[in-house]
Amino acid sequence: MQFHRSTLAARLCAGLAAGALIALSACSKSDQEQTQRALEQAGGDAWICTQVRTAATTLDPATVSLVKIECHSGTVTMDGQVRSAQEREQLVAAARNVQGVKSVVTHVRVNPKAPTGNEIADDVALEAKVHVAIAGQTGVNALKINVSSHKGVVTLDGTVPSPAIKTVALEAARGVNGVKRVVDKLAVQR
Repeated sequence: MQFHRSTLAARLCAGLAAGALIALSACSKSDQEQTQRALEQAGGDAWICTQVRTAATTLDPATVSLVKIECHSGTVTMDGQVRSAQEREQLVAAARNVQGVKSVVTHVRVNPKAPTGNEIADDVALEAKVHVAIAGQTGVNALKINVSSHKGVVTLDGTVPSPAIKTVALEAARGVNGVKRVVDKLAVQR
């Protein structure tokens, strides 16, 4: 008898699934219940984290990138920074209001210089403009150049094949509207 690969694969998968069910049925009822609770818990924690992140985004979109949120057994742990004590209090209150949250542990620091959502968006847009300018001047040589920016200060990091390409990349970055200063961390590949 000759089988197509897909038929053979389907029968193999069905056999494996049946084997898994037999193995699972060999577990005691308490083991099965414990496994079920663990699966529900993992799904619950993921849902709780998603809801807390959503609440944080409504306060300030930058919060999602500045605050790390983890959930385990209904406990929400937050670590990072926000611009004000009021924002930190709002973040904690929003987390406590999420269904399923049992407790909130916060290691969120107040940093008045932490970027806002608009500042992060401006930095990302400036990084894109600088990338385009460098690629336009150096071509594929821009692939190993990393661009980061913060409030108009652009940092170029990575490797370039020659001193001439390095000079062109730096000048291209300096020529982009909105760039206040360029920090050179480029290395010439030897």
